[in-house]
Amino acid sequence: MTIKNPPPLRHAPRALWPWLTLPASLTAALQRAYGASHPVQALLLGSGRANPTPTERHILRLHRGEQVFWREVILHGGEADQPALWARTTIPLRGLRNGLLPITRHGIRPIGNTLFRHRRLRRSPIQVESQPRFSPRHWWRRSVLQRGAAGLLVEEHFLPDLPQWAGRGRR
Repeated sequence: MTIKNPPPLRHAPRALWPWLTLPASLTAALQRAYGASHPVQALLLGSGRANPTPTERHILRLHRGEQVFWREVILHGGEADQPALWARTTIPLRGLRNGLLPITRHGIRPIGNTLFRHRRLRRSPIQVESQPRFSPRHWWRRSVLQRGAAGLLVEEHFLPDLPQWAGRGRR
């Protein structure tokens, strides 16, 4: 997908660079930043079946009429009023038949650690974007995680209460 005038990563705050470019699980990196005494928790905002957005349809190469399973969460370190990350996962329904069905049953558990346990998981190049929705700017990333023939789109928005980077965590 071609993005009109994507913001160069060099314009992102330096403290955000490792978060934006991490090819591994953000859940694991968040857990490292919060420490063992504050486990990463997910506040489930919603999930279910739906028609994909035009962008999701394009990125996941879906045919007209194909539906997706979507899940939106806020990740935090035990303080729901201090969210670190908003994430949306979009899975084509056909992907659920290809080994991704357990993700639909995660409820309030983050899915990052589950996804990255699979050694055959491949991530597309990470697409970093910025929008001036929030002051000073709102940074986010998205990529497709592929496991065999099944792929899912992960979109992660970094919120003001993101903790300080403490290393990459697990793969």
